[in-house]
Amino acid sequence: MENLKITSVIPSYWTVPKYSLGQRIKQGMIVGIQYCLPDNLLAESSDGSWQYIVQVSTNNKDKQVEDLQEHEVQPLAPQELRRLLTAEIEAHQRKMVVLTQQLP
Repeated sequence: MENLKITSVIPSYWTVPKYSLGQRIKQGMIVGIQYCLPDNLLAESSDGSWQYIVQVSTNNKDKQVEDLQEHEVQPLAPQELRRLLTAEIEAHQRKMVVLTQQLP
């Protein structure tokens, strides 16, 4: 397994990422962020950029991830985010009811 270095302070010469961990976007949910240094062969631009690892929204149980450059990220409109979160809350509440009924 690859060792990943987690940095809590972004160097001043890097740009600040536009999006954050856990943020829901049209493509799914951001589960990782990495900075591609300038002139990196993996970076699309030579000035340095952020790459986002997104858990893709799927109906099956497989957890698929996709790498997106910052310009490829499509944020959700506030109404879409509200609808998505409300549906998720309701699904969790239904599961809680079922689990509570199973208590002795």
